[in-house]
Amino acid sequence: MMSTNTMQENNITIPMAGLEVAQGNVTLKTFVGSCLAACIYDESKKIGGMAHIMLPRNNTGKTTIGTIHEGKFADDAVEVILKKMNAISPVLRLKAKIAGGAKIFSHETDDGILNIGNKNILGLHEILKEKKIPIVAESVGANYGRWVTFSCDNQRAIVKEKDGEKIL
Repeated sequence: MMSTNTMQENNITIPMAGLEVAQGNVTLKTFVGSCLAACIYDESKKIGGMAHIMLPRNNTGKTTIGTIHEGKFADDAVEVILKKMNAISPVLRLKAKIAGGAKIFSHETDDGILNIGNKNILGLHEILKEKKIPIVAESVGANYGRWVTFSCDNQRAIVKEKDGEKIL
């Protein structure tokens, strides 16, 4: 088992705006509402990464790369995950599973300014398409938060929603 966080931990909780990359018998976990959990992995090498994405693109002019907030923006987070995965072992066959992007304000329209969840979903879809990383499963939208657990070993994402569990 390798992790950029610790060599001893098998379960890693990803904080808001955080991310982690690991290999082998490691489980990554986070809770998202309008934010997204982006799980990117190479199943043949059992390497996976999870980011807790708050916003689609970093237009601030300041980088979050190299800080504790590397997962804040989808564009930065995907770059960091790919770099950290390649540092463990060159990855070739990447796939993604995503969850979250809830509409927190029930009175807001799908394309309204407060519906950051939808903007996150659209932004991450665009970024992953640019990187040629297919999204093979997702549990997005709705109006509730989700616990997301991703196993680097078997690439299974378990999403706990208000009505039960989904396996992605």
